[in-house]
Amino acid sequence: MSDIVGSSFNTTLSHIAEVSDRESLDTVMKELAAGYALSSAAYFGIGLSGRSKGDPFLAVTYSSDWVEHYKERRFLEIDPVIQTGFRRLLPLDWDGFARSDERVKSLFGEASEFGLGRRGLSIPVHGRRGDRGLFSISCDHSDRDWARDKLHYLRDFQVLATHIHDKALRLEGHWPQEKHLSPREFECLQWIAEGKTAWECAAILRLSQHTVRCYLESARHKLNAASNTHAVSIAHRAGLLLPLM
Repeated sequence: MSDIVGSSFNTTLSHIAEVSDRESLDTVMKELAAGYALSSAAYFGIGLSGRSKGDPFLAVTYSSDWVEHYKERRFLEIDPVIQTGFRRLLPLDWDGFARSDERVKSLFGEASEFGLGRRGLSIPVHGRRGDRGLFSISCDHSDRDWARDKLHYLRDFQVLATHIHDKALRLEGHWPQEKHLSPREFECLQWIAEGKTAWECAAILRLSQHTVRCYLESARHKLNAASNTHAVSIAHRAGLLLPLM
């Protein structure tokens, strides 16, 4: 699993960088779902340049039948993924949603009938000018496989979600001068600014060294930086980091 996931991560990151239009982004989403053996993958963006909250940016692998059914049943009004996800900073595991509400139970049950998985994760992304994204994946893993693979998914998709959000902004003509970074990217850059190594950052934040390097790589990409030192310099000039001690 780890070799396959690592290959999929690098391939997907490269393909996201090459996206130049909506169709190619949709293709990347399908490739991502296949590469990670997922039932579905979806990006939902609001507050992007030139778009209102009522006109979201969508890149999904869902069938058109499910999209139409979702709209007809007005599931948006009660979907806990949407209603909760955009207000969160941390990832959401769908297993944590209470399903005592009959409409919510119907939503997840009918989603499964249309090919979405029973398990799911949603990764929120918050920009610095009100733009927000929500990247969600679903699968039909067993309890044992989900407990194992979810850790890989959390590691990879927090990075991939920010790159997809960044690409959606670019496709909308909103080039990233605001330099939106995730909370973890901020934390990693802040500790690098304090003179810590990636290993020390990992120990402080209780993450793996590989995960810290992924966050730093993502931050460098979004800041168009050639190195961690360069990224820290750019972030300081943009007022994104706290003053050095």
